Formats: sequence, C-alpha cells, structure tokens
Amino acid sequence: MKESKFLITVTNEEMLNWKVKNINFLFPIEGYSVGFLKTFSIEEIKLSNSFLYINRILDKEAIEKLKEDLKHISEKIIGICFTDLGVIRIVKELGLHLKLIYMQNHNTTNASSINYYLEEVDSVLVSTDITKEEIFTILNRAKKPLVLPYFMRVEAMYSRRTLLANYERHFDLEKENTKTLHEEISKMDFLAVENPYGTVLYTNKFIDYRSMKHENVLYYYINPIGLDNKTIESVLKGQDLSSISDSGFLNKETYYRLKEDCL
Repeated sequence: MKESKFLITVTNEEMLNWKVKNINFLFPIEGYSVGFLKTFSIEEIKLSNSFLYINRILDKEAIEKLKEDLKHISEKIIGICFTDLGVIRIVKELGLHLKLIYMQNHNTTNASSINYYLEEVDSVLVSTDITKEEIFTILNRAKKPLVLPYFMRVEAMYSRRTLLANYERHFDLEKENTKTLHEEISKMDFLAVENPYGTVLYTNKFIDYRSMKHENVLYYYINPIGLDNKTIESVLKGQDLSSISDSGFLNKETYYRLKEDCL
C-alpha cells in the first residue's frame, strides 16, 4: 500500500507551521467559500502544493471577479477544489494548468456519475452517503484516483441565505457567525456556520473513515471545522476520537438518497 497523502482544509493559520509529511493544504478563499470562519485571499497563500477551495454557488459578478483573480495566481497553487461546475470552464478559458477536484458530497454516489465527471476533472470526492461496500466498488471502477473522506463533518445543508443573521435580526439577538442548532424531529444537533455568502449546516459528529484504505486514492480528505489543533493532530496520529465521531453510513444504508446501483 502506498503512503497516504492528506488533503486538509486550513481552519487557522497556526496549522501552516506543521512539519508533517504528505499534507496538501486546502485554503477556503475569501469571497468564494462558505462554511468556514477563516478564509484567505489568494495572495496570502505562500505554501507550495496548495489548493484553493471554492465552494459557494457563483453568480455572474463572482464569476467575472474569479476570472481576474485566477490570472494572477502563484505557481505554488497547484489546484482548485470546487462545487460549482462552472469553475471547470473558467479554468479552461484561462488556459490554466491546475488540478481540478470536484467536491460535491451528495452527487458522487456511483461509479458511472464519477467517471463522467472524471472526463473533465482530475479527481472527485467520494460521497459520505454510501456504505463501505459501495465505496470500494466505486474505487475499483473509477478511471482516476479519487479523494476519500478521512475525518470530517458532513455538510448537511447549504443555503445562500444568511439564516442566522435573519433569525437574530428578527428577534433582536446578538450577532453570531456560528451556532449549534438542535432539530427536534430527528433529535440531532447541527453546527451552523455563516458568512455573507450563505449558511452551512454540518453534522455535529465527525465521520471517521480512517480505517478505509485503497490503492486508487489520490488524497484522504480532512475537514476539521470546529476542532482545535491538538485534536486535528490526534486525527493524523490515528488516536481514538470515538467520543466526537462515528462511522456514518459505512455499515448501514443511507436515508439521504434513492436506491441506486454503484455501477
């Protein structure tokens, strides 16, 4: 088995001082990212082999601005992780030689869809909405190495509305950019994170896929939103974090999607 390479979202600047092998940092980009309290301008990124994270839905104004911003990116930036498929066209129009990784968690649940995306991109994040057997079927049949969830909160919902701000304004409450919400029907808690471009609800518990290994993996992805640096280091060291995590749908079928084949 080849040595694991990690793709980890940067949630604070102190992470950038880590001396850990095989890590590629993923930077949420100011103006183009949602679901993160810390974002970076493209000019701030000085580390080699870095990725930009562009995960908001882009309107016409954002598209035109992104085209200009990408004309001046550093050679240290080797790729873009994105959710809006329009990013593919922007990169091709500009003639940029960047790795493209499609990271839309809930649309990548079978090998046919993933191989379709792989005709246009370099890799795809495998969905967390499927079982271990389905994930291995996809990995075995994918045309290119994929990105596999490793330890992360799952994005349960993204709205372009500023839901927390709207609620706080209506009830004259103090402004908060993050809040834990309790949903009465499911009895589940969710972490809400908001910026001017929208609100993301994350599952309160992290999914822990650290036992999953496969030859056809490009990166193992870590989204440590809400974790301190000591706990993030525990993730990388393989330490027990069962108090804040579970196995998600690895060993049980999801209730988030219609039944489908993983062909």
